[in-house]
Amino acid sequence: MRFLRRLLGRREERPVGQKEASEPVCPHVALVPRWDSAGDIGKSEKVSSFICEGCQASFSREEGEQLQATEAERVRLGEAERLDKQ
Repeated sequence: MRFLRRLLGRREERPVGQKEASEPVCPHVALVPRWDSAGDIGKSEKVSSFICEGCQASFSREEGEQLQATEAERVRLGEAERLDKQ
């Protein structure tokens, strides 16, 4: 029934003090590079920005490179948190 209520645009009433369920945070591990011109495609030093395929967030070249450098650690931490919740 919740599906139908959402489909019809009806708000669900929550008891006072109950918070909305938090959505999982995107780990930004599927970053796709973007270039300003077609001639620069494939040249890592000419990347202008990155787009996350998971959440469609946009990052500057510097932010994208930093996310790629810490990718393995963030995935490990996210997996550890998921296992702790089980």
